[in-house]
Amino acid sequence: MANQNSRYLGNNNTGPDLRDWQHAARMFTDNNQSYGPKQNFLFHVAISINPNAVSTPVLVNNYKNVLGMLVKNITLPKFTMQVDKVNQYNRKRNIQQKVTYEDATIKFHDDNMGLINLMWQNYFNYYYSDSSSARAAGAFNQTATKKFNFIRNSYGLDSGSSASFFNYITIYQMAQGQYVSYKLINPIVTSWSHESVDYAQTQTPHDNMMTIAFEAVEYGSGIVTPGDPEGFGIENYDQVPSPLTGLNSISNINDIKSNSNLLDANLTSNNKSNFINNAIKTVNSYQNTNNTVAVVQGTATTQTSTTSSGNVSNITIPTNNTTTTTEAKSKNI
Repeated sequence: MANQNSRYLGNNNTGPDLRDWQHAARMFTDNNQSYGPKQNFLFHVAISINPNAVSTPVLVNNYKNVLGMLVKNITLPKFTMQVDKVNQYNRKRNIQQKVTYEDATIKFHDDNMGLINLMWQNYFNYYYSDSSSARAAGAFNQTATKKFNFIRNSYGLDSGSSASFFNYITIYQMAQGQYVSYKLINPIVTSWSHESVDYAQTQTPHDNMMTIAFEAVEYGSGIVTPGDPEGFGIENYDQVPSPLTGLNSISNINDIKSNSNLLDANLTSNNKSNFINNAIKTVNSYQNTNNTVAVVQGTATTQTSTTSSGNVSNITIPTNNTTTTTEAKSKNI
């Protein structure tokens, strides 16, 4: 685990008291970084909408996979267990009573096409009649003194909806070509916010915030492939193969694994140093190209002069003695 200098890091009688950096390297980089931490941005969301609940069928027929891609961030499931602490003949006992599923929050990009806004309009009109009735003339006139049969419009939950609008919302957390999924069963919106608009926020994109409650969580896992996770790698993804094919035109993960072993086998003790040296030269060459290069146009003659000042002597300094008009420009590469 440690190198030859480890004997300086601890007491020989009681064993090492301090581990060197190799302990972390073995823990988090070995075995293809299997024990390394996952990244928050490697996720995908699939939103399943009941096609019978929408008044705009194109939302489900054409854009069902796009809706999940417009998720900016989402909270994973949270659980709270109610546990009662009681005495059993002065012995402390913990008794589980129930589990509570905490609400999840989803932040959407407010896209220019208006898909997220359209999704919300379909949801709101499906459960609540207020927006539909608002389009009827006189539906919200002052009618407190009128008879009950004067009101002809529907309001609130009087929309006739029975089935759920959302079938489920599944969150896929991905790493190492695999995923773990969290399927939220029967999600229902508990709050929606269009957020605010502000003239001062010239560079801030607009968002929509949704909070949902759900009844259960179904866990799953699998290998990441096009279409699994649901809707992943199908629409709006770059399908052009990368020109960085590596050894033997690597095209899939199995080739990558086999060729990486082949590369390690081919690098014998004699040519490993050459491989490293070539890599260092390549990096140095790249860094050298970032230097400022002077591009001189016109005709100029160069003279040198020698000066001595203090402890610095015999320093040759080039000077320009221009005989014709000279124009110098510098360009950063």
